[in-house]
Amino acid sequence: MKVFLGFIIIILFPFQLLADEIPPNSKPNPYGKGWTCNSGYKQSGGKCIAVEMPENAKLDYTGHGWTCNSGYKQSGGKCIAVEMPENAKLDYTGHGWTCVDGFKKSINSCIPMTDEEIQIQKAHEAKIIQEIQRRKLKGVSGDDCENEYKTNAEVCVTITGGDLDCNKSFDGEYYRDCDVTISYEIETDYEGGSYIEAEVECNVEIEYKRRDYYSTRSDSDYDDETYDLYAHDSESDTMDFNFSFSSYMEVYKVEISSTDCEIENVELL
Repeated sequence: MKVFLGFIIIILFPFQLLADEIPPNSKPNPYGKGWTCNSGYKQSGGKCIAVEMPENAKLDYTGHGWTCNSGYKQSGGKCIAVEMPENAKLDYTGHGWTCVDGFKKSINSCIPMTDEEIQIQKAHEAKIIQEIQRRKLKGVSGDDCENEYKTNAEVCVTITGGDLDCNKSFDGEYYRDCDVTISYEIETDYEGGSYIEAEVECNVEIEYKRRDYYSTRSDSDYDDETYDLYAHDSESDTMDFNFSFSSYMEVYKVEISSTDCEIENVELL
């Protein structure tokens, strides 16, 4: 038996050494165990191989893939020139096109806008300019902010209020449940012509006291909501949470101990 165990140890030891090694063109993972490939390389099995890029391409934001240069768009594994019709220009992404002022897209061409359409567009642009000026004075800020990686547009969420409403039991001595409402505002400095999708997650923690416990107890809950925001858009909304208590708990005091709202995900649509 001793010889058999010794044989297992001898077999496993070299494998442990190999597990601690990292392949060429990689580095230890700064966020945990293992390793990650250097910029310009991508993982392929247990190796890091060079990112093969077609003509008119560059490394993407991750450093492990590629994206086409401005003026080019991806087509299969290649980058081909963006073909633009008359009265068009590159859009904000650099990989598509949009019509110049006074024209609108119609299938694969840009046709003149009507006088009414031009007036509507000017009114929309004036509103955007007014919003930009307001934000330059106010600044886009919040309790939590995240940037969309393609446009670097910032999306922020700010808690604007909170409300606690508790319902007592039938005998009127203890609480049977409490409703918490969190008010917040989400806004962005995005300037493009598409939409930004942003997910907001809010967390609420309450503290309560029971008749049979001298110490304070706590409970928490969370919820999330997704929004589609256009240029310099903002929305105000609320999230509702409910905390229930069993009759045997005999809860006689409840208060909100903390609230927190965060931008969980930002993506260009």
